Amino acid sequence: MSSLSQNPKKTLLFSAMKNPNTLKKKLASRFLKAMKKLKYKMSPSPPASIAEKKRRHRAVRAAAYASMASAVGPRRAWSRALLRKMKGRKRARRNPGNMNTRFGLNHLCDIVPGGEAMDSCSLLNETAHYIKCLVAQVQIMREILHSSSSSSTIL
Repeated sequence: MSSLSQNPKKTLLFSAMKNPNTLKKKLASRFLKAMKKLKYKMSPSPPASIAEKKRRHRAVRAAAYASMASAVGPRRAWSRALLRKMKGRKRARRNPGNMNTRFGLNHLCDIVPGGEAMDSCSLLNETAHYIKCLVAQVQIMREILHSSSSSSTIL
């Protein structure tokens, strides 16, 4: 039996790296690489304080968002906004001709990264794509959690 079939994490990573054409595979590959970098930066012991737990939470969340935005690339407004936010650049200004209040899309502008500067049609289009990426991200995290929990029970 090969070492790949024994370790589900390696199998997931290998399958994602073998053909990174789909969004989910690109996202999985980049997220796992980001988590591997985080693993080396953080102490191996469990977090002792609440502040340490919050720092780890923010680091994992930032890695998830960065990997999702980089997997999509700059062709989407929400991914550009996330990448700008990660680099510490200022947000785009709200489009003055925006009719979001009439259509009740104010809350959507706040949820979708970069939504403040979009018109209603673009905002709905970007929201649909953002949701698709979030669903893929959740599926990947569930697969990682499932594979790590099943491999830890074997040991």
